[in-house]
Amino acid sequence: MTDTTRFDKATTLAFIGAGYVGGSLAIALANAGYPVVAVASRTFASAQTVADRIAGCTAVESIADAANRAQFVFITTPDDAIGPTSESISWTQGQGVAHCSGAASLDIFDPATRKGASAGAFHPLQSFNSIDNGVQSVPGTTFGIEGDAAMQGYLSEMALAIGGNPILLKPEDKVLYHTSGVLMGNLLAVLGSVASRIWERFDHPTDEGAKALAPMMKAVATNLETSGVPGVIAGPYPRGDIGTIRKHLDALSADVPEYLPLYCELALAGLPFAVEKGSLDPERAREIEALVNRFKTRQASKQTA
Repeated sequence: MTDTTRFDKATTLAFIGAGYVGGSLAIALANAGYPVVAVASRTFASAQTVADRIAGCTAVESIADAANRAQFVFITTPDDAIGPTSESISWTQGQGVAHCSGAASLDIFDPATRKGASAGAFHPLQSFNSIDNGVQSVPGTTFGIEGDAAMQGYLSEMALAIGGNPILLKPEDKVLYHTSGVLMGNLLAVLGSVASRIWERFDHPTDEGAKALAPMMKAVATNLETSGVPGVIAGPYPRGDIGTIRKHLDALSADVPEYLPLYCELALAGLPFAVEKGSLDPERAREIEALVNRFKTRQASKQTA
């Protein structure tokens, strides 16, 4: 097995993939004192944009050239491109490589490790929609780390250096771990978009809805962090406010029926948490469940009619 104890804060780094994730991490690591020396990407302009923000970093046209310039290579391409990108590189004994995928494990790097490279995974459990926002969001982010003991130590120190929270993952953990992140990141963004779009139905633009609802999302995040589960659960469901819930269901059914199934599924998923919190009586929860299911079934019947 390759000795990865030689990897430390002086190890030169290259990034292949200069999108939101790769660009954000490259800049964050450079800001923390890690020597990021090369960046390559699908388009040279993207690599140049990131390299211009890092002292001593060069944007290069060739993936192979970027990999040859560094002792440790981050492949921050889309997941489907990680394997082919890795296979296109002539790895050398003692070189390191890591991907930033939440779902992929390390077997994707088998061709590299057979040539003597040492492999790891370094996944930021964060939502990235730009490089600037990404760099700002890195502190406090949890990083899912995979690799042998020495690789775990190196990547954990790296996460801590940029203000992150490292956790160690086994290969069999990865997909559920990533699913939780998609629910919170990608699908929460969808939920925010749906909630904002509803504002159009009472003559206010979506952007106004987004501006009004964003502080609620921030408050929920704070409550989740400070109160945990199920303490974070709030609103008419844990209060057992069946009259208000019926009004929601009626309004969605009449005005935005396409969003009624989403509302119903989230409501049903939340009821056990409300009961666990102790704020909702189990019998009242069953009444609410029956009401929501009636609307859910009715909407499903309309869609299949």
